[in-house]
Amino acid sequence: MRMQVLLYLLIFICVGVNAQDTLRLDLDQCVETALKSNPQILQSEFYREMSEKDVTIAFSNFLPNVNASMGYNHSTLGPSSQLRIDTRSGILVPLQPDEIKSWSSSADATISQTLFNGGYNFYNLSQAKNMDKSAKYSLEATKQEIIYRVKERYYNLLKQEQLLQVQHKALESAKESLRLSRTLFTVGKASKSDELQAQVLKDQAELAVIEQENILSIAHSSLNHVLGFDVNKVIKISDNFDIQEIVITYEKAAESGRMYNPNLIKSQYDLKASQNYIGMATSSYLPNISIYAGYSWRHQDFSRIENWRDEDYNWYSGISLSIPIFQGFSRIANVSKAKLNYNYNQEIQIQLQKDIDLELKESYFLLHQAKKKIAVTEVAVESAATNLKLMQEKFRIGSGTMLDITVAQVSDVEAQSNRIQALYEYKLSAARLQKAMGQLKE
Repeated sequence: MRMQVLLYLLIFICVGVNAQDTLRLDLDQCVETALKSNPQILQSEFYREMSEKDVTIAFSNFLPNVNASMGYNHSTLGPSSQLRIDTRSGILVPLQPDEIKSWSSSADATISQTLFNGGYNFYNLSQAKNMDKSAKYSLEATKQEIIYRVKERYYNLLKQEQLLQVQHKALESAKESLRLSRTLFTVGKASKSDELQAQVLKDQAELAVIEQENILSIAHSSLNHVLGFDVNKVIKISDNFDIQEIVITYEKAAESGRMYNPNLIKSQYDLKASQNYIGMATSSYLPNISIYAGYSWRHQDFSRIENWRDEDYNWYSGISLSIPIFQGFSRIANVSKAKLNYNYNQEIQIQLQKDIDLELKESYFLLHQAKKKIAVTEVAVESAATNLKLMQEKFRIGSGTMLDITVAQVSDVEAQSNRIQALYEYKLSAARLQKAMGQLKE
């Protein structure tokens, strides 16, 4: 008795622990979890922050450079080993006979400002801003891709759970058919062949359940992976295949894709940035003009610095013009490279537009195809269920065969599976269409 109590207590504790470890999530919670923990999004966010710093760096080129310095130097120059002829005595004497010690102190302040450098600073700032916008839409595109991936795996898990329910129902039906065939065989109303066919039907149903359980386990791991969880974490989703119809024309969907698809907008800013790069490369052919001003103070005694405004100082200012004449062939190569980079980004944008147009068209028409399939499969499910019941009843009264039940049950499982697949395709096509339109919401 005590052993039974301990056993029940152990089972209770294990069930309680498993219940606590099971995480229940709906679709919105899954999306929110992925957006917070997915490494691709974190990487895109870091890249966006770095691009913002590049804008600050580019803007700083328009501001003057101010520098200040102070110094103190002590040196000792030893006697020279070189000799010279003394003009008075005519004998050789050291060139420097004694050790010489010296001290020097200094203070400097300079300010310089670039007035013109071929427009490089303007192009550089514009490029930094365009790359910042590109990084912003790259982050948005990454988010949309992760949201789509979460929905795809979430809907797949939901599909596999419902398919497992179908297989379990088919197994229960097969067990009932086997029980009935054995009973009828015992009373002489069914043949041995019917009993054997019922046994085969039950065995096949059990195999189908095992296979579907394995597929479901993989679907769980796949969703865990995109959420950033351990692949073995136990999660329970709470959703269904309720259909929210999307009412939009293909023309409106295509227009939305051209206006809001983040990948396409990113490519537009990449193209602008590459155009700025051409300007930056071309600016190397133009002169540079800058102005400068400064102050310097020099004296042996550093304590005299208190008189820096009265003595031992030097104020200066000026303007400089630098004209590039020849720098090898680097300027020609840089301009050529910049133009090639622009052509490269232009081709990327053209191809990306084609890819988005194709994705829009495929997802739009697959969505409407799935909608029609749902209507057809609902009728097929009802018809197959009715036929299965009819075959089971005919077999029960002795006017049907086990083969009829087998065919009817296969049709019933297929009809239910087709309906679940159609619902899955509709939800997935809707998410894909929204992603192509740039309207996939968090």
